[in-house]
Amino acid sequence: MSLGHWSRRQFVGAALTTSVVAIGGGVPALAAVESIHRFALVQSTALPIDPAHIKGDLDRNLTRILQIIEHHAKPHDWLALDDAPLTGHAANWLAAADVSLSEDQLERLTSAARRHHCWISLGAVLRERDSILLLSPGGARKDWPMPARHAPLPLIDPSNNPSDSLPIITLEGRRIALVPIDARAEVITECTNSAIDILITMGSGLGCVAPQASQSGPSVSIHVQAAAPWQPPGCLSDGLRRSRACNTRGEVIAECPTAEEHVLVLDSLIATGCTALTAIRSEVA
Repeated sequence: MSLGHWSRRQFVGAALTTSVVAIGGGVPALAAVESIHRFALVQSTALPIDPAHIKGDLDRNLTRILQIIEHHAKPHDWLALDDAPLTGHAANWLAAADVSLSEDQLERLTSAARRHHCWISLGAVLRERDSILLLSPGGARKDWPMPARHAPLPLIDPSNNPSDSLPIITLEGRRIALVPIDARAEVITECTNSAIDILITMGSGLGCVAPQASQSGPSVSIHVQAAAPWQPPGCLSDGLRRSRACNTRGEVIAECPTAEEHVLVLDSLIATGCTALTAIRSEVA
């Protein structure tokens, strides 16, 4: 499937492949967490933004994400997207104000989370600031400035970024950290010190490497990667990692089969005993 030469009309309404993975031993069950039944890693493509019509292109990418949510989200899902699913790395050369989510666009995302009763996490430019955004099933919004040492885009204003701590949410006693990709050992140390149970990292560039495993680190490390072929200028898709989940020992327990567009559903974080991998072809309405 070649995505690089798609027209805008082809892009909106295209098919995604979904893998539903049920994982057995070695993964903590989340049955006690009624708010999350499964995680869905959305490996999507943000098409380039043309400076001549920035707002229209940003809205096109948002429409695509909303279609994916509409088709794949189920109640109590957590849909995890990468660090820049709406802009790619266009913010490297476009004004932050131009690629910031408007209140109307933010409400469209929030309404989708509320309508499907699911969690949605992603990276986005919000209020002209590179941010991590989390939307809850009840319609609540939470955003954090991307810590400067993790942020993939050079939009950080130090005056708006007083804290370099990890964005963390606690659900039913489980601590979940959201981090733009950073392969340094300090990340795992920080997660260990913060008693993180699940680490979700987000990446969209060639240099995205999942944090190293540690026996004292999170029980599950989930990495959601942007799909090929979108890459920063000069990068090739060959070295792209695929979206995956790893246990404490660093063993891959689920992974997208390719670096192209895909939704990897971790259906086993709430059940054990099944290790089947089922590939499902699905159409976005």
